[in-house]
Amino acid sequence: MEPMLSEWAKLELNVHMYIHAFQGKQVERKRRPVMLLGMDTKELTFLSDLDLPISPEMVIGLDVEDHHACLRLQAVLQWKQPFGELILYHSKLHIQQEQALYITGQLNNMLRDVQFPVVPRDPYEKSPQPAISAKNIHYIDFTI
Repeated sequence: MEPMLSEWAKLELNVHMYIHAFQGKQVERKRRPVMLLGMDTKELTFLSDLDLPISPEMVIGLDVEDHHACLRLQAVLQWKQPFGELILYHSKLHIQQEQALYITGQLNNMLRDVQFPVVPRDPYEKSPQPAISAKNIHYIDFTI
C-alpha cells in the first residue's frame, strides 16, 4: 500500500473504497484507504493508488467512517486522471435520505473545524490596496 495513503487512513474521517459489484455480480470486499478530496450529497472525489477502469457496470463501495459511525455508500466512477503516483477519481453517489443527512452533518463539521483566519467580505473587496501584514490572510467564502 502507498505509504501516504496509510497515513491518510489515520485521519479522523477515514474513507475506504472497495469494488461492490461488477456486471451485476457481488464482488468479495477488500477495502483500500483513499484520500477524500471532496464530497457532497451527489458526488465524491478521492485519490487512490489503484488504477480502476471507468465503467457503468462497476459499482464501488465507499465506507466513510468517523469516531461515531460508518456510512456505507455506493457510487459509479465518472472519470479519472493521473495525479502524481496516484489516481484522482470522481464518482456519482447513489444515496438515501439518511445518508444525505449524515453527509451534510460531516460537511458542516469540516467547515467548523477549518482553522484559517477569515476576513469579512466587504472591507476586503472594497479596499483598493489591502494592507499587507506579516500574517497571511485567507479569504474564504463557504457557500453550501
